[in-house]
Amino acid sequence: MIPLSDTTHPIPDAQPTPPCGRGSTNGNGPVGRVVLMGQILVDLAVRGEALPSPGGDVWAIDEGMHVGGGFNALVAARRMGAEAVSLSPIGEGPYSSLIQAALAREGIADAGPRVAGIDNGFCIAFTDRTGERTFISTRGAETMAPASAWADVVRTMRRGDVLYVDGYLMDHPANREAAQAALRALPEGVRVVLDVSPVIGIPDGLPTRDVIVSMNHREALEIHDRWINDRGVRDQCRELRGAASTMFELLHRPVVVRQGAEGAYFAGPSARASDAFDKNATHVPTPRVDAIDTNGAGDAHSGVLAASLAQGIPLKRALLLANCAGALSTTVVGPASCPTREKIEAAADALEERANALEASTEEA
Repeated sequence: MIPLSDTTHPIPDAQPTPPCGRGSTNGNGPVGRVVLMGQILVDLAVRGEALPSPGGDVWAIDEGMHVGGGFNALVAARRMGAEAVSLSPIGEGPYSSLIQAALAREGIADAGPRVAGIDNGFCIAFTDRTGERTFISTRGAETMAPASAWADVVRTMRRGDVLYVDGYLMDHPANREAAQAALRALPEGVRVVLDVSPVIGIPDGLPTRDVIVSMNHREALEIHDRWINDRGVRDQCRELRGAASTMFELLHRPVVVRQGAEGAYFAGPSARASDAFDKNATHVPTPRVDAIDTNGAGDAHSGVLAASLAQGIPLKRALLLANCAGALSTTVVGPASCPTREKIEAAADALEERANALEASTEEA
């Protein structure tokens, strides 16, 4: 049996956060931190024309080694000026050392448990000429959180903090158990952003309030096929708006469904809050870009969404910023490719101005 260290690190006090830009915190609550509950591993990224056929071989156009997994979302949060904390288990070995160095370089607090006797795992990420990506991963220390490690830290979180839950953790029994214990210890006033991930990870105990469940369109269709499997409903889910509405009705939690150039749809209950949406899905636009690498786009979206909420940015603006971050991240190669806050906000401002101009011209007509 691999020995597990019971050493965990309490979340450090937040350092001063850079001033927020347009649409940011309005003084209604404290500026919080983005805390990752998930795993960090190393990406061995390869780009090529296409995957080889079975038994075939292809030459790579480009390659690189990057720290990935939940790290990408934390980098996106840092780009927005938010404090970021990692709870990923850290092992012993060259990949673990790379991860610790990357966390320190990005100013991300490392509060994860230590796992003795094993290194963190790695993921081979292949991106083809269309920008689509395919993964194969190993399991390492990042999949071996001690049962109470995350709960011990999560219960110290405070109002305004955002817990970012990486759905990949549900693929690993130890992490699944630790995550569900942590959600039972979640303090009131802490918001949750869950990215279900390609494995469709939705932990038991996920709160029904102060939560947003994020997924792409393919993942929404996969959830339908697993839990509903009704031809008429699936036809509705083929449309992005219908998928968002269906997922909200199924999960009983606010949902954002993303689909690249089509933007995203958000579905959630009506509320008294001025930034709330009706349960009928609302479209969130996205800028047009020439995508060359989609690896990490979902992470950029989730990290910026979590950071925006932690900084008190209204939900409608937060979703727009997240869309812009996801789109812009596809214009450069690499998984941790979230652009700067200035570029994200400029893209969001341009979309808002275009929408306002269109609305004004429609009213005049």
